[in-house]
Amino acid sequence: MAKRTSWVMNCRKLVLQALAKEGMPVHCPDDQLYFHVGKSSLLCCLSTLQSNAETAFVALTDCFAVDYLRQKNTFSVFYQLHSYTLAETVFVVTDVAENDRLPSITPIYENANWYEREIFDMFGLKFEGHPGLRRILCDSSTSGHLLRKDYSCA
Repeated sequence: MAKRTSWVMNCRKLVLQALAKEGMPVHCPDDQLYFHVGKSSLLCCLSTLQSNAETAFVALTDCFAVDYLRQKNTFSVFYQLHSYTLAETVFVVTDVAENDRLPSITPIYENANWYEREIFDMFGLKFEGHPGLRRILCDSSTSGHLLRKDYSCA
């Protein structure tokens, strides 16, 4: 347990240094490594976690959005990364308003292409620099975004 706690502290320190100590909040509930970053820090955080030999989070295992409807930044996008060498998982979370654009992470994790398309299709969130942002699950004639809490079938 002490070894893991030390590793978590080193990982936090590494990311904070890479982000030039912008005051980003870092949480670790229930001994789970979790970073909550602003959208301007997202690419730097993910790139640091992926490319650093100490962390080696080379796999994007999931990416999903949550619609909070009544909060200031309506949506949160969660990125789940895995390090095979460390056998550890980390979550990176960023908040985004309805009409804002997030940077695409496809240059860092190629499989983000499909995740970002799904988030665009279901929530209407747009990713700046995405190689082909278009609907993936719904027909192109579908109006609205089915997983938004303000979506109505009528």
